[in-house]
Amino acid sequence: MKYLTIVEILEVAEGHVGDYQFLNEERLHYLVEAVSAKFGDTELFPNLFQKAAVYAHHIITGHIFLDGNKRVGLTCALRFLELNGYSRRLNIDDSIIDLGFKIADGTITDIEVIADRMQSWIL
Repeated sequence: MKYLTIVEILEVAEGHVGDYQFLNEERLHYLVEAVSAKFGDTELFPNLFQKAAVYAHHIITGHIFLDGNKRVGLTCALRFLELNGYSRRLNIDDSIIDLGFKIADGTITDIEVIADRMQSWIL
């Protein structure tokens, strides 16, 4: 399995907001560890869609950047899925935007629910 690096996440941020600024840089470092975290031999987020959900959720709710967290979080989630061989459906932009707002406003907080939504975006 391939994971996004800090550099790759920052490239996404730069692509969305240009000269990005950190609000909580330490949460970015936490995120790259959390997505692959284990308790003993058991992964905390065992499937690919849960891991993608962690990228989106942690960037959006952790307010890692001063601006663009929803865009960066969702793009990182999709990029992670693509990096691991998945392609997204076309014409799902409204669904992606809706999920971003629901994560941001706390309507959806459960990683499983986010993962299920993301799985529906895949071909």
